[in-house]
Amino acid sequence: MSDEIGGDDGAPAGSSPLDRLLALQDEDVHADQLAHRRRHLPEQAALDALAAALAALGESTGPARREREALAAREAELERETAEVVARVAAIEERARAGAAASYRDQEAMAAEVAALGRRRAELEEHELEVLEASEPLDGELAAADARCAELEAELEAARSVLAASASEVDGERALVATRRGELAAAVPRDLLAEYEALRAKLGGVGVARLVRGTCAGCHLTLPATEVDRLRHLPEGSVAHCDQCGRILVP
Repeated sequence: MSDEIGGDDGAPAGSSPLDRLLALQDEDVHADQLAHRRRHLPEQAALDALAAALAALGESTGPARREREALAAREAELERETAEVVARVAAIEERARAGAAASYRDQEAMAAEVAALGRRRAELEEHELEVLEASEPLDGELAAADARCAELEAELEAARSVLAASASEVDGERALVATRRGELAAAVPRDLLAEYEALRAKLGGVGVARLVRGTCAGCHLTLPATEVDRLRHLPEGSVAHCDQCGRILVP
């Protein structure tokens, strides 16, 4: 199957439209490879692994952090109650010094209250000690986790810089390919370019292929000898197609 393509369109001498189309295909394959490389940079995988490790660390220390927060709240509550007891004792002692307890019964009542407050303070301090003892191993665990978290965050920041450099390098190469591609596309007849683009979209990114020793380089199938002979004797400028895959075929 073949069609005729036009003559000179301002391209460099010695370069036929089909030659330019093959060069365009090379640039498109290169662009596809670079796009795949850009999506699957090993630096991105390394960054993702670090982010996952950081997230896993945060999740694993979650129960310990919640327990430590509960202990901190309990400690604050005990300290508040202790402060109230101390303040109450101080107030009673101040009344005693000011002579507010004139009778023996008042003095006895104040003494009894101070004694009760003293016992309450001892209880509170004992509970505070229990909280401190329970907090100590948690503080050690969380301190180690925080140190590891800081290490991972530093590694993550470094990985981001490495990824940015690699991505920039690939993006720069993609820009050069896009420029070359644009120049080549402008030198291919529009109807031929449109057919190539349609075939490329339909056939996995390859719209044109060479005929190499009787085999289509696009689908890698061998054409009948009679078809190969027919293609090799087509008039110059004809557009042929592989009868197996339909790609534009360049003998």
